This record gives sequence, C-alpha cells and structure tokens, in this order.
Amino acid sequence: MGATLEALHRLQEVERQIAEVRQKIERKRRAVKAQERRLAEFDANIRNKEAALRTDQMEADRLNLDVKSAEAQIAKLRLALNAAKTNKEYSAVLTQLNTTKADSSKIEEKALTLMNQVEAKSRELNTLREERAAEAAKLKELEAACQQVENATRATLERLAQDRALAEESVPAQALDTFNRIARKNDGEALAGVVRTHPKREEYACESCNMTVTLEQVNAILSRDDPVLCNTCGCILYVDFAAPTRTR
Repeated sequence: MGATLEALHRLQEVERQIAEVRQKIERKRRAVKAQERRLAEFDANIRNKEAALRTDQMEADRLNLDVKSAEAQIAKLRLALNAAKTNKEYSAVLTQLNTTKADSSKIEEKALTLMNQVEAKSRELNTLREERAAEAAKLKELEAACQQVENATRATLERLAQDRALAEESVPAQALDTFNRIARKNDGEALAGVVRTHPKREEYACESCNMTVTLEQVNAILSRDDPVLCNTCGCILYVDFAAPTRTR
C-alpha cells in the first residue's frame, strides 16, 4: 500500500470517529424534530376541535334562545286562549298554541342532543389537552437529552477536528478533495476494500457495494499511489489480500 493510501486510511479512521459522534447527535436531533412534528399535529387537532366546539356551542345557544322565545310565545297564546270570546277565535288560538308547543318540543330535543354533543366534545378536548401536555413534557426531555449529548461530545469533536487536520497534512490535495467528496456522500465512509471472490480465479469485488472490481483496477491500485474508485459506488478502493477470500 502506497503512502497516499496509508494516509487516506489514517484520515478514514478519524473521519469514521467524527461520523459516529455526529450520527449520535443527529439521532437525538431527529428525535426532537419528530416530537416537534407530533406536538404540531396535536396543536392542529386541538385547534380544529376547539373550532368545532365553538360552532356547536353557538348553535346550542341559538336553539336555547329559540326555546325561550317559544316559551314566551306559548305564554302569550295561553293568555289569548283564556281571553277568547268566540269558539272560532278559541279554536284558532288553540291550533296556534299546539303548533308552537310542537315546534318548541322539537327545538328543545335538538338543543338537548346538541348540548350532549358539546359536553362529549368538551371532555374529548380536555383529554386531548392532557395528552398534549404529556407530549410537550416529552419534547422537553428529548431537547434536554439532545443538549446533553451535544455538550458531552463537543470536546471530542474539537479533538477529532484537530486529529483530522493533522491527518490531512499527509494527503495530496487532489486525493483529499476526492476523499472529502465521497465521505460527504457516504456518511464518512470513503474507502472500501477489494475482496477476492474466488480462491483460484482473478475475480474481485468492492467490499462496499459487492460489485465487480476489474483486474485492471486491482493492478492500478497495486502499481500506483493515486486513488482508484469503484465504478459503481465511487468509493476509493484499497487492496488487503491478507484478508480471507469471500465467496458471493
């Protein structure tokens, strides 16, 4: 293995450690984001149910006013019934009274049904608010855990950044650019070993993607000190034939 590949291996080891720490932090951050989305869903649900409850309450209030108005009208009709002077007048008032009573009874029934719905929705809303409070508390716990991990790993990342800068000094500029580009794309993994897939034949594969590596690529890795990339996944290939042969 040439000096460049050896330097890339050292850089890869540091980059892998950095990636592991960052992934640990990112997992905590993703958990916070997921909980924030869950809390937002609760808030949207609560707003919708509050709006529906207000609409039902307004309708129930309107129906109660209609009932009171009907009761007042019934009281007047009873007075009119008592004051009727002819059978015809009495019959007309009585018909109107019975009709008003029937209409009022329907309104009362509808109002009662609606008030029961309002009470049920109010209980449901209170339960939802309690659940939302529990989810908000969970979010605070996740935020605290995330902050704790960030604080705990800050010094480690600073040390690793220094180690990385030191490792970069041994890597030629063009090879370093190639490494950085691949590492960014592959969560810190830029190198992949070449494995021999048959003990008796010159057949090779990339350890990262398991796709074929040609004999020409293997010879280039062994004879040159420039990065040779996998044709499929783009990783920088290296040869370590001390490793056991792997069959597909």
